[in-house]
Amino acid sequence: MNFRVSKDSSLPLHRQLLNELRHAILSGKLKPHERLPGEIELAEQLGISRETVRRAWQSAQEEDLIYKVPGKGTYVSEPQPTQSTMMVVGFLIPEFRSTFDSHLLSGAEGVLRKHGYRLLFAHTDRKVSEENRLLAEMCSEGAVGFLIWPAMGDAKGRFLAEPQNCSVPAVLMDRPIPGLALPCVSSRNYMGGRLAVEHLLELGHRRIAFLARPHLELWPVAERLRAYQDAMREAGVEPLPPLLIGAPRELSAYEAYTQINTDEISRIAEILKRPDRPTAIFAMNDWMALKALHAAERVGLRVPDDLSLVGFDNLELAEHLDPPLTTVAQDPMMIGAEAARRLVALINGESVGDVMTLIPTRLVVRASTAPPPE
Repeated sequence: MNFRVSKDSSLPLHRQLLNELRHAILSGKLKPHERLPGEIELAEQLGISRETVRRAWQSAQEEDLIYKVPGKGTYVSEPQPTQSTMMVVGFLIPEFRSTFDSHLLSGAEGVLRKHGYRLLFAHTDRKVSEENRLLAEMCSEGAVGFLIWPAMGDAKGRFLAEPQNCSVPAVLMDRPIPGLALPCVSSRNYMGGRLAVEHLLELGHRRIAFLARPHLELWPVAERLRAYQDAMREAGVEPLPPLLIGAPRELSAYEAYTQINTDEISRIAEILKRPDRPTAIFAMNDWMALKALHAAERVGLRVPDDLSLVGFDNLELAEHLDPPLTTVAQDPMMIGAEAARRLVALINGESVGDVMTLIPTRLVVRASTAPPPE
């Protein structure tokens, strides 16, 4: 098993290593009682300190992911024992590398365990084809329900679009699938976007840009853009066209924090060189805000003196940036828990009710925002 960490990332190295280990265990790449590399060996392999490995392994032990045998080494723990009569719920997400993902899983698992369900985890690598394969496999193995953070795309060619494929209930997380009327639990993306833009307007900014990748059709991103446009117009300011950077595909979290010196940052830097450049940027997520921060550094702009930045998600990295990032916080633990509660109700025969369930968001003000330069 080859672990990966990036020293270019603002996510602490021990947290990256813990996420890598957690991902490998939950996805089945590492099997119960499989021996892990020694601390010295792994530190040398990754070019990090032994103390960093020790911190990651200590956290993993606290989560019962691994155990140590004195004088022999460190091993993958046996999964928590479950009764054979427990019904299985499939939990599918695009990837499993961030604390957001782990909190989403923890929220769902806590509710399902209380109701006597066992959770079967898998990640789709952001591919509809892999999502379809896993759903078909889990259906054939007797899953009684699904919690799904869907891969990007509409209903066309999707396993979920054909009721005859599998009749068990499913609840979506984070975003709906266009063309499918499945219940979905997400954040109040629109309200979070309003909080972000209104904060910048109250500071005195008027040239505020919305920075995103070119997949504005994704419901959470579309809601954040709509909030930006509405808040600007209500303040008597014409919104700028969205600044779209990069390719239409979604980046994985690993790609997002390792792709530092890219054409995307150069493109943002070009915009920031213009005489009519924005004095503030509301980024579609914290990863895009990080790219804007690197672009500002490249052209000699200081954040927040010359440029204010607001992200979205409140990932763990946000508070560790220089300066710490003002951002909109989502509550993945609550999203996972509420999605699980809705699924349990559906399994028990209750009606779908409201298709969308929205979890509150909140603005976390840190040091990346200030009044515009005079």
